[in-house]
Amino acid sequence: MIEAVIFDFDGVVADTMKDNCTAWQKAFEPYGFQLEAHEYYQLEGMGRFQIAELIVARHNLDKSIVSDLVEFKEQYYKHNNTFRIYDGIEDIFRILADSNIPAAIVTGASRARIGTHLSSQLSSQLSALITADDVTHTKPHPEPYLKAVALLGKVAGNCLVIENAVLGIQSAKAAGCRCFALQTTLEKEDLAMADEIFATHKDLLTKFEQLFSTHK
Repeated sequence: MIEAVIFDFDGVVADTMKDNCTAWQKAFEPYGFQLEAHEYYQLEGMGRFQIAELIVARHNLDKSIVSDLVEFKEQYYKHNNTFRIYDGIEDIFRILADSNIPAAIVTGASRARIGTHLSSQLSSQLSALITADDVTHTKPHPEPYLKAVALLGKVAGNCLVIENAVLGIQSAKAAGCRCFALQTTLEKEDLAMADEIFATHKDLLTKFEQLFSTHK
């Protein structure tokens, strides 16, 4: 039985991943490093500092640039993004509201960035919001989803997570949640740990209509 649904934000609720990737690439450019999109997408879900630290270590860059990388990335994204909510998300949230199923968001983004994007309408439908600033360990650690489950007052096994990232799926499964994955940034093969994989938000919406039709 699904008693709550927890959404990742970037690449699930909002079409932001290309802009985030570009911001990271621009941040690394002054240091002579070209970040490949697939490498970044494989790290999605981590906190911004953890992403910078991992890439710097992996490519033998100067550790002292981490804070500057993060600051540049956040500022570049803030001033150069084409933010939009994916088609179908508002319909999915409406189905949950009509079925009295609480919704939450768990993201590796900062609370400040999420605050600039969440509309009052969407915010009002959330029973919990967990950002990278609210946890000690970001994805793939289970802490973010465990914290959301606790705030929702549910059993993890009765919570459904919607993800698009490898680390997010690992986090959700480690927390004991069921997990659906969307192919917004990665291929089906990358998302194989998920319980079900959906090519588009339209396909996910159809699944939600089937799952919660008995609640109407």
